[in-house]
Formats: sequence, C-alpha cells, structure tokens
Amino acid sequence: MDAIRTYDISKTYRDKQVLDGVSITVRQGDIYGLVGSNGAGKTTLMRIILGIAAPTDGKVEIFESDDLPNERRKIGALVEAPAINKRMTAFENMKVAAEALGVRNDAQLKRLLQHMNLEPENPKKVANFSLGMKQRLGLAMAMIGNPQILILDEPTNGLDPTGIVEIRDLIRQLNESYGVTVLISSHLLSELGKLATVYGILKDGKLIKELREEDIALLAKPYIKLTVTDCPRTMSLLKDNGYEAMAHSLNTVHVTTDSAHIAEVINMLSSNGVGILGVEQREGDLESEFIGLMGGVPHEKI
Repeated sequence: MDAIRTYDISKTYRDKQVLDGVSITVRQGDIYGLVGSNGAGKTTLMRIILGIAAPTDGKVEIFESDDLPNERRKIGALVEAPAINKRMTAFENMKVAAEALGVRNDAQLKRLLQHMNLEPENPKKVANFSLGMKQRLGLAMAMIGNPQILILDEPTNGLDPTGIVEIRDLIRQLNESYGVTVLISSHLLSELGKLATVYGILKDGKLIKELREEDIALLAKPYIKLTVTDCPRTMSLLKDNGYEAMAHSLNTVHVTTDSAHIAEVINMLSSNGVGILGVEQREGDLESEFIGLMGGVPHEKI
C-alpha cells in the first residue's frame, strides 16, 4: 500500500517556482530518503504533504485517500526546528504537545522519552540540552499518538558524529520494530545511504529520479556507460538480450556488465542500427552516481 503519494506537485512563491511537477511514491514500510542540495525543494514538499503549505498545482494522497484532514492525523513530523519551549523540562514539553493532540497518557509519554534515551524525571530545562538531546525530544514529540508515518526534515543537521548515529539508530528502530513509514530529507547522501531503502532525488524543484532497492543494487555493480543516438531503442535491445540496464539521460545508458562483454554489447547494438557515441568502463560507485544525478561533478575513482 502507498503511504504517501504526490501527483505533479508544483509550488510557486511570488515569481519563483520552488517545485515543478513532483510525483513521489512512499510505500508503507519504506524509509524514503529525499535527497537534494539546499534549496532543492525538500522542505517545501514536506510542508505541502503535512498541509502547512498549499500546492500551486497537483495533489497529495495519504494511504491512498484524499481525505487529508483525517489521514494527516496518522503523521508525526519534525520539520525545521522542533516546537520546544526551552523554559520547560522534556516531560513538560511532552505534556503540552500531547494535550494539543488530545492524548492524556503520562505513562506513554514517559515510555517515549525513555525510548529516545531521555529521562522523564530529569529536572533540567531544555535550554540546557545539547542539540542531540533536543532532536531526540523532537522525535519523541513527533511520536505522540503513535503515528504510522514519520516525516523528518534534516534531523541530523548540525549534530556531532555520536548524535548522528543515535538519531539514525532510533529512526531505524522505529521503522523495523514498530512499522513506522519514514520520509526523511537530507543533503548528505553519506547519512541517508546508511538508512534509506528508497531514494527520491530532487534538483531545482524537480524529481530527477526515484530509486528503489533493485535500482540501487544495479548502480552499485560495475557497469559500462554508453552514450548512444537512440536511448529508448538501446534500452529495449539490451533488455531483450538479457542485460541489466538503466537510462540516465536522453542519450546515456548504464549497462551492468564487465569489460569482457563490452565488444559483445557494442556489436549487438550497432548491428541493430544504434549509433554508439561513447563507451566508458566504470566501477560501481553509488555516491558518485547520486552526485551526478543531483547536478554535481562525480569524483573519479583513483
């Protein structure tokens, strides 16, 4: 079942288009990593899904329903800075957030804090918390009401390495042990690569590519990069002949095979009328592929 689906979401602020026809599919049980540089539109898309902002065009479905006010009650979120009162303790903040949601279960709130490695009886005010503690409190507040979906905008931003590992492990546990579907954004592939099961790559407000487990496995293998005159025909011929392949642009195809089969692939395509403009042998390098898709310059292996 699809937990979140967006259809051609566009958003314009004044004269600036922030999102341009973005369609993503987050399936139930996914940890969906929304990857993109700062300003790519990640936060805006999350705000639209949550109903904080309205799309200029397009629509959102949650659990395959367009009854958004009802379905959004199943979502917990940590977008931008958590709504924390720094003059209160962690438990006092939990009480205020729970009251707003109509939840009156102190035992549950204490269990959530303990799960996030925070002590419910700690008298320390949040103003004296570390950034990592504040982020863990934000996660605990997002989990009030036992949401089925968790939306997290750059939850590890600014944390030290220990804090990053703590937040990452907590998110994984929520997904694996409690079945929570997660939509998480970051501009750091190195972090999402240790957590996400699916990726959506945003660049300049557009979804460049959506990659699932089978696509990720394909990118990690050695491959031949082909520049061709007819990408659709190339893809068809390769698949008909039993090759794993992925189109990367209008004229670039990656074929998962080793150097021993380069001549075989080129001869097959050429004999079927496909012009070969360039051939490169590459080692599988997931990070370089993502950087290239996001518009950066992939580093070469030495």
